[in-house]
Amino acid sequence: MSAVTSSIPMSDDNMMALINRAASQIAPQWPLDQLIAVNPWWPKRRLSFAAVCAEQQLLAGTDCLMSAQWYQAQYPHQITPLHLRQALDEAQLAISVDEAVAALSKPVTAGHWQRLTGHLSGETQSHKLPWQQLIVQQLSQFLALYHQYPERFSVDADSKDHAYHSWLSVVRQDKGLQVLTGTKLTPLFVALPDEPGQLLAQMQPWLDSWCADEQSRLAYFEALLQSLSGWAGWQAWLDWQQQLQGNSANDAVCQLLYMLLGWDWVLWQHSQQQNAKHSALLPALQLQARQYKAMLLHTQALQSVRQAWQRALELSVRQPLLNQLQQQQRKLSATSPARPLLQAAFCIDVRSEPMRRALEQQHSNIQTLGFAGFFGLPIAYKAADSAVQRPQLPGLLAPALTVTQIKPDSAPLSRQPDLGWKQSFDLASSGLGMVEAAGPTKLLSLLKRAFFRPAAPHALNKLLDDSRWQLLHDKQALTDAEQAALASAILTAMGLTTHLAPVVLLFGHGSNSCNNPHAAALDCGACGGQTGEVNVKVLAQMLNDDAVRQQLSANHGITITPDTRFYAGMHHTTTDELQVYQAPEQAGWLSWLTAAGTQARQQRAVQFGQTAQTDSALARFFKLRSTDWAQLRPEWGLANNAAFIVAPRQLTKALDLNGRAFLHDYDAAKDTDFSLLHTIMTAPMVVTNWINLQYYASVVAPDKYGSGNKLLHNVVAGHIGVFEGNGGDLRTGLAWQSVHDGKKLVHQPVRLSVVIAAPREAITGVINRSADVAALVNNHWLYLYQLADDGSVHQWQQQSWQPVTL
Repeated sequence: MSAVTSSIPMSDDNMMALINRAASQIAPQWPLDQLIAVNPWWPKRRLSFAAVCAEQQLLAGTDCLMSAQWYQAQYPHQITPLHLRQALDEAQLAISVDEAVAALSKPVTAGHWQRLTGHLSGETQSHKLPWQQLIVQQLSQFLALYHQYPERFSVDADSKDHAYHSWLSVVRQDKGLQVLTGTKLTPLFVALPDEPGQLLAQMQPWLDSWCADEQSRLAYFEALLQSLSGWAGWQAWLDWQQQLQGNSANDAVCQLLYMLLGWDWVLWQHSQQQNAKHSALLPALQLQARQYKAMLLHTQALQSVRQAWQRALELSVRQPLLNQLQQQQRKLSATSPARPLLQAAFCIDVRSEPMRRALEQQHSNIQTLGFAGFFGLPIAYKAADSAVQRPQLPGLLAPALTVTQIKPDSAPLSRQPDLGWKQSFDLASSGLGMVEAAGPTKLLSLLKRAFFRPAAPHALNKLLDDSRWQLLHDKQALTDAEQAALASAILTAMGLTTHLAPVVLLFGHGSNSCNNPHAAALDCGACGGQTGEVNVKVLAQMLNDDAVRQQLSANHGITITPDTRFYAGMHHTTTDELQVYQAPEQAGWLSWLTAAGTQARQQRAVQFGQTAQTDSALARFFKLRSTDWAQLRPEWGLANNAAFIVAPRQLTKALDLNGRAFLHDYDAAKDTDFSLLHTIMTAPMVVTNWINLQYYASVVAPDKYGSGNKLLHNVVAGHIGVFEGNGGDLRTGLAWQSVHDGKKLVHQPVRLSVVIAAPREAITGVINRSADVAALVNNHWLYLYQLADDGSVHQWQQQSWQPVTL
């Protein structure tokens, strides 16, 4: 008997620990109405990028790098021999550039972990569904039903294993399985234990017989979850929400894993009963488990050359950026800033970079700032007279406050959002059934939308108006002193404690599109997949309040002069319009905003092949894209993002960064204890990593981490996610049309380059104090650079600073 089968059986506690550990390795996927970008490998950040790529190849059959042919096509015009040599040296690969080029032409066959369904694949008759496809279909349809109609599942409603129990109640009566498989599995499902713990106890002898060690058993559990990773991501989001409230369990993902284990246990027993080749299965499973570690190392070795090519690509993008920043840093001189005529704060979203540049060019005394789009407000928005509440802050955080508008007594009795009949027509899942049910009434609506193209109203945002806002903590209104403390922290973080202009604009941002289930993904990720309208309106009201200003001056040393007025505004990213709410009539500065929008559209027109167009033609072109319900690419969102720059605006103001950089204003000289630097590196830098790697994953592994073809999307359970077609796994990530224009990629798959203008010791201090930051920078999930006052650049590499030669 092999060493594996003679191992000491695993205890129940160890088994449950591994179940929870496997469940914790799944990244959460936010629902469509709160859609934010997510790094799909976030739970694995404490492993190296290269190790996770190998693991994904092995357990999920997913290649997390571009193909050899693709890298070959980038050589030598994008990736030069110098870039490749640098990458090979960085990876300590002792091969020549020519050998690295030749290696791309050699065929490489990568192995993968074979699930039980793979070993049984030859058993299925040719006219029947393969086992793996059948499991995905059955569980996916069940989970969609379970989450859309929870009231239909009354079994053990208070049990933490409610999902597993509900699945049993369905699968034990599913007569369609026999039709699809030609096999009667029902008695085996009926015999499954009602409690997950009993199921694990039943399976334990079998598991001990072939994967008794922790590494192979964890691989087995993770491979099961990877087979239904879309739904696993949704379940992980449910767990994430619980964790934000202080609960640490991964109950929802575990429920899915129990279902997958139940399927495997049924198939194993069925194989024992029916399959003449069953005796060969156990040795095959034992061999795979015994060889898992060696397979992992072999896969990583096979990918090592392509890893170097990937790094060479990133160096080709990094080099010109660092050159620009270095040259600009050496030109800077210390000057005393004059009071600006106008200040405008934008989200650090890459779409703000061209707009900030365009606005600054309208007058030499305009100052723009980059700050996280939720503007430091830890809020959830509750619509007036409605039970609906949504977060308006990054998904990493839980709201601490609730904001709502104070409506006059004459307001309509019900302001409940249209989340039912009417909205169902606006969803991709509405299908022909709703149209048929509505009859001629819907025909008029279809004609109106086809010929007049009205903008699609937002279910909640359409209720917003100019009413005052109320901030609540535990249902108690915040006092003036509490608002002042919040305002002080925000102004300090933004660097707006002195030299305030007479006009300070706070620009949130949002996208406009029609018939787009993923519309929230084009809104503000820092606002939880919403527009920033609520945040900027709340902050502007707070900062214009005389009582709050008095508290700011008396208790926080921040004086806002009486002539300074804060205005809430919106940067509409699809049309490049700058809208200001309650703007004074005939204000001269409004013309600057109009001109900036025109200039930004002219620059962005190149992305859509609209060169040599008049200003009015371009404005109409982008407006129509936002209201066209057949438009697959209303805008490019954050495509082609590549860098996060933390520095004074003076450093980047003269540079055209082509909308590829997140720009966070930061002056190290004013951050005496480097607490602000700590905040930036532990929050906005993490968020930009999520955005960057979602785009990266959607390009390199679109079948796994992209949501496929927009034309085939059907919304699941109203807001959970999309199917591509009428079934399969829940699709996550970006649609192919969001990263590809039909002829070429519009997103270059590179990991984020973070450049920080601050002392190296201060940056090192943040790395040493934050485990998450250390994991990201030490394991190559992003690349960190320090820009010194003299223009020298150092890279964080091998847990120390190394000089960069430019």
